[in-house]
Formats: sequence, C-alpha cells, structure tokens
Amino acid sequence: MKRIIVSMAICLSFLSLSSYAQQGGGGERYKQMLKDSLQLTDVQIDTVMAVHQDFGPQMKEIYMDQSLSDADKQAQLAALKPQIEARLKAVLTADQIAQLEAMQERQHANRMRNRGGGQ
Repeated sequence: MKRIIVSMAICLSFLSLSSYAQQGGGGERYKQMLKDSLQLTDVQIDTVMAVHQDFGPQMKEIYMDQSLSDADKQAQLAALKPQIEARLKAVLTADQIAQLEAMQERQHANRMRNRGGGQ
C-alpha cells in the first residue's frame, strides 16, 4: 500500500510541476529548488525535468480521466513508474532518489492538508 501511495505522490508531483510551469516561472523555481535540495548537476536536473516533461502529460491525462476508477488510475500510473524510475536511476544516486521521493511525499501531504483545511 505504501508503494502505491509513493507512486501516486510521485505522479502528483509531476503534475504539480506541469501546473507550476504553465503558470509561468514556477517551473524554473521548482527546478532550482530541486537542484539545490538534491545537489544535482546540470545533467541530472535536465534529466529530471525531461522526465517531468515526458511523463507529466500522460499522468495528467490518467489522473483527469473521469471514466477511470481510482484503482484503474493507480494501476495505470503504477505502470508508468518503472519507466520513470529507470530514467531517473540512470543519472541519480540512490540517495538522491530517496530524497526526491521523500520531498514529493511531503509536498503531497501538504497539498492534502491544505485542501482539507480550506474546506
């Protein structure tokens, strides 16, 4: 169950990045924050951003598809995770991946808290 939640958190963070980028400038702030927080090289951050760009639209489409149940969405998002992980593992250290996942889990938890607190 925790793996599914982590998968969803990672997927949602990709969606968040797409939203920030569409709002203008937010993508660059997020990129710099990731680079600084994870101590990424230029090659590493370019790869992370390329993964966001490549998989973000697919994940958004799955997430927004009203015809899919939550279980179907989780299954489809989980099917993308090995591809995402393979690309990230090619350039990031295990520690950087762990830090990225932890950061994304915190961001997801904050979004859930803010969503619940505003109602």
